[in-house]
Amino acid sequence: MAWKRLEFHNCEQARRLLVAKRAELARHRSADGIAVERTPDSMDELVLANERDLIVEVLNRETVLFRQVSEALERIETGTYGVCLHCGEPITEKRLTALPWAALCLNCQEAADSGAATEQAIEPPLLLSRTGMSLMDR
Repeated sequence: MAWKRLEFHNCEQARRLLVAKRAELARHRSADGIAVERTPDSMDELVLANERDLIVEVLNRETVLFRQVSEALERIETGTYGVCLHCGEPITEKRLTALPWAALCLNCQEAADSGAATEQAIEPPLLLSRTGMSLMDR
């Protein structure tokens, strides 16, 4: 199937949505709550440790999403937006409407999801330093 470029107005609409999403994610990026607090009660320390773990997990997810949104904006600029990065086929407008930062077509995404263990071996996990700043962002 030959790739057909998305219509200009669709790319512009996606660009506006992606810029807004990136701004929203940038506002929410905060390492508040990661600081290690010591309390005399071991149960309180356990609760605080669990809260820190949850905050780190949210930061990790938001950082990955921020990167995906930024990469989608780059694809718009280079004219490759809407093309699957794996197979080169067009990503459906329905998928891009639901997930404007989608980098893979549905078939390739399903294949990647079913082979999640292989994908994790290829892409290193996102690590946060003690400051909460992504080590990948340095």
